[in-house]
Amino acid sequence: MNILLELKHLKHISLPTRPVICKCLLIVIGLIVLRAIISPFLAISSSEKSFYESTTLDLFPGVRRDKFVEVPQIIWGLNNQKIAFARACLTAKFLNRSLLMPSLSASLFYKEVDLLKPIAFDKVFDFNKFNARCHGFVRLARYSQVLNHTEPFKLQKGSGRRWTVDRDLDQLQQSRLGEADGSEVIHVTGKHPFLWPDHWPVKDYARIFDCLTLAPEIESEVVKVISKIKDAGKKARHEAAISHNKKRTDSSTNLSVQYIAVHMRIEKDWMIHCKKWEQRSNSKEICSSKGEIIHKVSQITDLRRPVVVYLAVADSLLEDDSVTSGWRVGMIAYEKKKLGVTDIYDRQPYLIKSAIDFEVCARADVFVGNSFSTFSNLVVLSRTERLYNLGKASSCGEDVGLSSYAYNIIGDDGGPQRWMTDMSDTSLQRISYGTNNVSCH
Repeated sequence: MNILLELKHLKHISLPTRPVICKCLLIVIGLIVLRAIISPFLAISSSEKSFYESTTLDLFPGVRRDKFVEVPQIIWGLNNQKIAFARACLTAKFLNRSLLMPSLSASLFYKEVDLLKPIAFDKVFDFNKFNARCHGFVRLARYSQVLNHTEPFKLQKGSGRRWTVDRDLDQLQQSRLGEADGSEVIHVTGKHPFLWPDHWPVKDYARIFDCLTLAPEIESEVVKVISKIKDAGKKARHEAAISHNKKRTDSSTNLSVQYIAVHMRIEKDWMIHCKKWEQRSNSKEICSSKGEIIHKVSQITDLRRPVVVYLAVADSLLEDDSVTSGWRVGMIAYEKKKLGVTDIYDRQPYLIKSAIDFEVCARADVFVGNSFSTFSNLVVLSRTERLYNLGKASSCGEDVGLSSYAYNIIGDDGGPQRWMTDMSDTSLQRISYGTNNVSCH
């Protein structure tokens, strides 16, 4: 009404000023209309939780909020659990359903299933941030959202050689129809998700892994460990400057401290396993001794020395504690005890210890691992995804940052092979079980 009154007064305004006032009024009208359109969304954006758990209109339809998939407890090592979780998410997406938040396993037991200690997903990863980052692609739901209007539909996963990838996919397609689709919950029984046939490309897994952020209390532990590594780097830089009779300047002390992370697989159980693996596969590019790893890592010239080398290793499974000795000049090796962070790790269950080490490796300036290790493979996948997001699809012949290497494979220059994940791969087979076919693009 007030706007109409203003328009009536326009005829009393001189011609030179009328166009200016008209433009102003159009802007005001436009702002009023815009506010009316977006105000509902502003209301639900007041917090991340309320936005992503709201029952209001989904801006990215495709993942139903009233239909769910339930999977068995996810078990084995950290990275096997991450793969199993992602596979469960992608299965739920295929069925156009939300995945009910699964239980992970805090302990590591392969055969004694009754000894597995369940731990809720949101005790390790941030539930709300996952849904925020993966919004419109996949969705996690809490059990409190289930209304129990119908009996769960039990989907029995097949097993054995006759249960092929095609038969499994056909089962999933049938579950999108009829009785299964009418049920509020599809309860998957049988094998746990890591052993399900794989139907999804690497890039889909990478997207889900990118949505996984640690719970705040675990993230703070990661920050503490990295801070300790960088403090060690500053100390090494200071001592090197003194030994060369150089005065420290404000500019030098403010330089970013970089570090190398090495996933050092030399534990007793790994060496037994990988030797048998080499015999079965007739390959000599799986196992590496401590000396071979040190030699390969010393040939990496990406970072200025002195540089700290953080050794991600299962200390309790080592036959000796000499992993920090024998390194080349300018490469100062630290493991948890020498770094002074054993208290951070000792108070955590296996799964969270691994999660901390994973992030320390993933955030390193240079990472060196074993291409037959699932841990190393997922670290490199994470780093490759970040490079792709920066528009870098190759690390061949140049230092693009976030460099990764495989110490068990000899590169063209005689050092470790530069390593990026093949993001065009149609399955996670090579990442899950290892390969010596790695390259820098």
